[in-house]
Amino acid sequence: APAASLSSSLLGHSMAMRRFSRLSRGFALRPPPSTVAAHSTVMAAAGLGGAVGRRRWRSAAPLRCWSRGKSAEPYSRYDPLHAKHGPAAETYVPPATEARIRSLQQQIGKAHAAGKYDEARLAAAECRELALSHFGPDHPVSASAVNNLALVHRSLGERERATALYREALVLYRRSVGAEHQSTATVASNLALLLRDSSVATQPAAEGATEEDGELGGRGWTGESSADGATRGGGGGGRGGGEDGVAGGGLANGGGGAAGDALQEARSLLEGAILTRRRLMGETHPEVSLGMAQLATVLRAQGDLGAASDLLERATEQLDASRFAAEAQAGEGAKVTARLGALLAGALNSLGLLRKQQGRFAEAQSLYTRASSLYDTCTSTSSPDAVVCRHNLAELALAAGDETRARAIQLDIVRRVEAGTERSAAD
Repeated sequence: APAASLSSSLLGHSMAMRRFSRLSRGFALRPPPSTVAAHSTVMAAAGLGGAVGRRRWRSAAPLRCWSRGKSAEPYSRYDPLHAKHGPAAETYVPPATEARIRSLQQQIGKAHAAGKYDEARLAAAECRELALSHFGPDHPVSASAVNNLALVHRSLGERERATALYREALVLYRRSVGAEHQSTATVASNLALLLRDSSVATQPAAEGATEEDGELGGRGWTGESSADGATRGGGGGGRGGGEDGVAGGGLANGGGGAAGDALQEARSLLEGAILTRRRLMGETHPEVSLGMAQLATVLRAQGDLGAASDLLERATEQLDASRFAAEAQAGEGAKVTARLGALLAGALNSLGLLRKQQGRFAEAQSLYTRASSLYDTCTSTSSPDAVVCRHNLAELALAAGDETRARAIQLDIVRRVEAGTERSAAD
């Protein structure tokens, strides 16, 4: 058929199908067979059948819009909380509720990074309610909002509430994106590490054991697109704000009862998260190394020092290699290198704590010293993790009987904290 008549037939049949779709909305109806057959015949004649044809049909959107007397801008069912890119991303105007959710996500990240946890909690609670009412429970944005509220409650020290919210977020993620998903693995890790911290807090620490593992991860936010990106980077602003929080110091065994059950559940969750990340990202990915270091802290709390040592050694080797590769590769951003450096510092700090627990003081000092240098370079000299690592050095000096060196390190910590407070006040 001539091109003009073919285009006319194509547009006519398409409008007929759209009219029937509008009339049948809300009813279990199908268009008459004759309409379907005619539409298929015209589409096939135009070369618009199958997957290739559908792409051609979408490319003809300006022509179809022009024929209706409308703008030539292609129509798109663009979801701003999921789509990463595309031409519609620049022109799409989200509904008021979605715009409010996006704004709240940004508020949560900024408030949490600034240590304003009460303000972050109010914004996170409103974001959760809006997401659940707007998207429903079976949606990753809703799961992300619940996870982020849990993280804020954890930062406030409200562990029971945070635990309940993490469990809710884990259920929502499994229902919305499945068990084999990075966000699901992240929430499982968040819950596991909170269970670890809670179980450690209920047990008496070994004599003189006041060291801490520090933050292994520095990020506990989850979600898709803006639910993740709007808050990413704000998770490490305070203690307990990242994927790996503060582990209590120096337990020789995991005990029994409720604390032992919590540690066992934490171990199972972390092992599952590591398996998921290995399948999705590969054995040597930094997120896999991070998971191994986190699992090692649980094994140490359970008293399995040998297995914990093996995991931490592997994790530090892989993170060291990843950081070296990132530095050598052209085009790698400074943020990526700094992130890997902070992860490596956390693993070294945890390994140093383990070596001290094993009585290998010289190795512990070397590990703490390197971790402290990395923290100073990749975060700041007054960051919580840098301060924790310096504190561990001071405790090691005391254990070795060097009170003069321990006192010097403690004074350095005071200066770091005061300088950080002054900078925060100036900002």
